[in-house]
Amino acid sequence: MKRARASGAADGPDLGGDPILDRRSFAQIAAEYRRRWRLDVLAVDRTGTVLAGAGHQRADNREPARHVRLFAIDEALRWGEPTLAPLEGGDKVCWAVPLMTNSRSTGGLLVYCPAGRLALRAAPSPHSVDARLACTHLRELAEQANLTNAALLYARRIEYQREQQRAEAIHDFKAAGYFNLRGLYLVDEPALIAAIRRGDRGMARDILNRLLVAILHHAGRRLDLVKSFFMELVATMSRTAVESGGAPEELLGANFTSIAQLAHLRCHEELAPWLHQMLEHVMDSIQRHRGRTPTVLLAGALDFIARNCTGPITRDQAARAAHLSPSYFSRLFKKQLGQSFSHVLNQKRVERAADLLARSDQDLKLIALESGFSDQSYFTKVFRRHTGQTPRAYRHRHRSAAT
Repeated sequence: MKRARASGAADGPDLGGDPILDRRSFAQIAAEYRRRWRLDVLAVDRTGTVLAGAGHQRADNREPARHVRLFAIDEALRWGEPTLAPLEGGDKVCWAVPLMTNSRSTGGLLVYCPAGRLALRAAPSPHSVDARLACTHLRELAEQANLTNAALLYARRIEYQREQQRAEAIHDFKAAGYFNLRGLYLVDEPALIAAIRRGDRGMARDILNRLLVAILHHAGRRLDLVKSFFMELVATMSRTAVESGGAPEELLGANFTSIAQLAHLRCHEELAPWLHQMLEHVMDSIQRHRGRTPTVLLAGALDFIARNCTGPITRDQAARAAHLSPSYFSRLFKKQLGQSFSHVLNQKRVERAADLLARSDQDLKLIALESGFSDQSYFTKVFRRHTGQTPRAYRHRHRSAAT
């Protein structure tokens, strides 16, 4: 981040001998903030002393007041967003944005607000202040003027959100009472794949956090085992990304570099950010390269059919898996594959039945049920249509060939 400096900077507030806040920038920010919120912005140095702003000559620069200002600046730097800091007595609160040169804090922009004007959601009256929006607005003004490190604050916000999600995942994990990692994988891996395919970052992050918690819980301090689980997850995510339109060469190149990075990670605290970074890269690749071609659109539906063909699935469910309307899905399915949804579904069921007929002595009625057919006579009719033989004849012929 380059240092924010304009002509006339020497005439501005001298923040610890580094006048990065020029008079014009400060005046513009203060005027804009005053117009929207009817609150004054103050410039504060690294000691918490007020240097500029409406009535700054009368500001209380004693130790308790400076301590609260520094606390507000430090909290904003810690979380990447201004947070409310109460003043002694409770009649006012303040919030701040750190002024920065690169990653070094040189002071802050600070706002006081009477507690009686504060609203924690949409302001009910013109005189009320929506605390969330007012805090965000101060940060945005500082970022637009290049007075703070926007990239660093964004990274801190993302880190905080991930910690929140991880805490929620730990709570959910304990409440669910999973006793083995395999059980969790059977539930969450298909959901993670589906979220990646439809580009749902929020859901993918939530699922990944659940898997992270479970992996770390079951693997304990065995770093090598944790890394092997992570490599398997990355392979699954990358394969899903390619199927969803991501660029294979881009993903493979990034994976090669990232796997090399993984090998050098030495503690559990470094692993979670690495895996989240891989997820973001996968999602970015899909977003950049997804062509939304018919093949890509139907990939989710075909996978859904293959995984669920033995159950009572419908065309509408398959259409949802492809993120298409049922009517358009039917037309596209027929056009691209030359077959109807019901034909392909029955083909998958017949393949399942043929496998059971060839390797088991189960009753034909049970095979029909296990293959997704609720009626044996209909099963026989469909099986003959697809194979040219009845189920009984298929079994006999297969057994004869085997001997």
